[in-house]
Amino acid sequence: MSLTQKLQDKIDYECKYADRDGSTRFSVCDHYSWDRDFWMHRNTIIDAIRNRGYSVSISSKWGVTDIDVTKIINL
Repeated sequence: MSLTQKLQDKIDYECKYADRDGSTRFSVCDHYSWDRDFWMHRNTIIDAIRNRGYSVSISSKWGVTDIDVTKIINL
């Protein structure tokens, strides 16, 4: 699987759960036991999710970055 496809699959996966549940959260970290591709391209993933119309908030603690994705509801 190419890197582009791997990142696209992650974006699709997270957006699917945000659509279903209203929000989702995933985490990335610069540690050998975590997926390095997601860490290195986290800003690309975040930008792509925002471009799809979702709200994204980010928090970090102890080297782990939590990314919250929320489906925007227009009232």
